[in-house]
Amino acid sequence: MDLALYLFYKKDTKKLAELLLSSLKDFSQETHMKSRDDYYTITNPNFSVIVQDDDELVSFTREELNLNINYCINISVFSRSPEEGLQIIFQAINTLTDKLDEDIALTDSESGVIFLRSDGQLVINSHCRENPNIYDCLMIYWMETLLRRIWQG
Repeated sequence: MDLALYLFYKKDTKKLAELLLSSLKDFSQETHMKSRDDYYTITNPNFSVIVQDDDELVSFTREELNLNINYCINISVFSRSPEEGLQIIFQAINTLTDKLDEDIALTDSESGVIFLRSDGQLVINSHCRENPNIYDCLMIYWMETLLRRIWQG
């Protein structure tokens, strides 16, 4: 399962990779990072992530979705039960969205846009039900997150 996380980040690629690694490690200590030339690979038993500064990957989505983005983070989920990897990824993305105020989008190679946040407005694509692994995990995670926030005040 291939996902792409599009976002706007003002600092360099290394700082973004470190921020993402920190967010992922909050939910899975089995996550590690390696750097090569101009990109960073973050690995976990359930997924791998590539962080690089490549405007060609971003330009089409920037124009198509009318988003202010400058990074594309490629995510491959490869575990036998993708729900485990997806849960860690969604938790880390939630942490990132709290830290970043700019536009953000998550896409799937099968369903297209899973969700996007533009001008502070979060939109979830109900058509991603075509890929039940993603949709079920996303809905369960965000419902749990919403309920926790309501209970905390």
